[in-house]
Amino acid sequence: KLTASEIADEITTTVENFEPRVELIEVDVQPDYDGGGFNVTINYNIIGIDVLPQQLSFVLQPTR
Repeated sequence: KLTASEIADEITTTVENFEPRVELIEVDVQPDYDGGGFNVTINYNIIGIDVLPQQLSFVLQPTR
């Protein structure tokens, strides 16, 4: 069983290793106990572009 911390670590490692165009600011993973999933928010900067920090939010749901 994965914990929120392990999911955040996996997302961080994956983005840092495979997406050189962004600089991570924060990866926040919160369990959704009622829904059985995790709410994920990723804050990042796009390297080389003068824009405000970006945010991506999504829900991870179990496959079963």
